[in-house]
Amino acid sequence: MENRPTRLFALIWGAVMIAVVASTLTLALSGGRLGGDHWVSAEEYDAVQRYRRLDQVRDILMDQYYKPLDEEQLITGAIRGMTAAVGDVYTFYYTPEELDRVNEEDQGRYMGIGVLIERSEEGYIEVIRVYADSPAELAGLKVGDLIYSVDGELVGGLRGKNFEDGVKDIRGAENTTVRLGILRDKETFEVDVMRANVNISYANYELIGDDIGYVSITQFTGDAADRFDEALGYFKGHNAKGMIIDLRSNPGGLLTEVNRIADRILPKGIIVYIQDRNGVRTDYYSDEDMYDIPVVVLVNRRSASASEILAAAVQALDRGKVVGVTTYGKGVVQTLKTFEDDGAGMQLTTASYYDAKGRSINGVGVTPDVEVALEGERIPVDPDPDSDNQLAAALEVLREAMQ
Repeated sequence: MENRPTRLFALIWGAVMIAVVASTLTLALSGGRLGGDHWVSAEEYDAVQRYRRLDQVRDILMDQYYKPLDEEQLITGAIRGMTAAVGDVYTFYYTPEELDRVNEEDQGRYMGIGVLIERSEEGYIEVIRVYADSPAELAGLKVGDLIYSVDGELVGGLRGKNFEDGVKDIRGAENTTVRLGILRDKETFEVDVMRANVNISYANYELIGDDIGYVSITQFTGDAADRFDEALGYFKGHNAKGMIIDLRSNPGGLLTEVNRIADRILPKGIIVYIQDRNGVRTDYYSDEDMYDIPVVVLVNRRSASASEILAAAVQALDRGKVVGVTTYGKGVVQTLKTFEDDGAGMQLTTASYYDAKGRSINGVGVTPDVEVALEGERIPVDPDPDSDNQLAAALEVLREAMQ
């Protein structure tokens, strides 16, 4: 790969300065006319001048800052600043390394310890799922653990490094060890975890009793749709009379994946439609072929995006009941743009989505048909209605539908 900072600076700063010089010279010579019959407006000229400020700031920093600076970090920071200025948490920039990690996780494989995490209120790394047979499971990590340090460096709080840097430090080469500081039940301890090439299955299934199919989908990426098809085949082979789809704490994923899964269980109709800034609408349909047994969908406040598409579609097409608490409320669609010259990319929000009844859930979420708050702090790892009152409620609703 070419030297990225040099090439990118040549493209950005060179283009900016050429534009400034060319525009200024042309305006001076032609009284505002740019090349024949084309004119430069005052707004366009002002925009060029504003971009020139980037070059001025860069020169000052590189020449006068009290210690040497990394030009690549300055460029990345400028780009991140522009995406952040949009004011949309779903619009941001990926370095090539960051995009590689995202693609690995989408495919269900990455180098790490095998946990699904999110940022806690204090900025710690909170474990919300421990994948089976992963290094994290072997080391004894549990759902609800807060990772407050990585290799002796604090994460979160007032003095610790930020969440993103902490997550980055947990990753590393295969067969290397990372020491994690864990806060569990108001007690702290440290544990060494051996990193490995982790393969994640995003959908797991089993029978509850003799006649209820249960499938938990943790994310709509990787092997989720294939595993869902496996689950349906297993349920059919065991004559399941009803099915629970558990989407609790599922943050979303790919539109293609959730539509593929929805098509398996929904009658003919619109699953979801998206609409862009120009009002252009794209509809996604399910066909008439479906697995026709009663369905209940389990959701919680962490069920977001693609999870909400599936839950809303089940409601809109009167296919089954949604049980749990109101979902997150992310009713917008993102597109990933990649830069082929170096493998970087950016994600940006490009459309809103609506269910078959024209309902947007953005900012409001999907309201369950049967509202049941979880008793206890964490969802049990294994499906057990005796220790999971939301699952017990879903079973009750499902059995009523099966009569």
